[in-house]
Amino acid sequence: MKFKAVFALIVVSALAGCGPGDKGQGSKSPAAQPAPPISTAPQHETQGVIAAIEGQVLTLDHDGASAAPLAAGRTTFQAYGDVLAEAPLEPGARVTFKFRKVAVGEGWELTEMRGR
Repeated sequence: MKFKAVFALIVVSALAGCGPGDKGQGSKSPAAQPAPPISTAPQHETQGVIAAIEGQVLTLDHDGASAAPLAAGRTTFQAYGDVLAEAPLEPGARVTFKFRKVAVGEGWELTEMRGR
């Protein structure tokens, strides 16, 4: 009788030790992913008109910035939620904006935008 009780205790302990284990590399939460590098490029300011909006990508017709160097014309800019939250977001809206070179790769990112 004692043998059955001890055997049952061992089986229950062994089953309790089994489990899903640690999470693998593929199941990292989005918060655990590294943040994109922050650009340390200087900011430039100009004005323009919103030509198109596609998610967080804005196409602006602008006056350019000679210090950037960015000639007047149409340019696509990456924008983030904090910039877009306080800006007019309709095509045709006249805006003043600040921008800088992206940290990695080619292109420009908006750092501030407001209606004018």
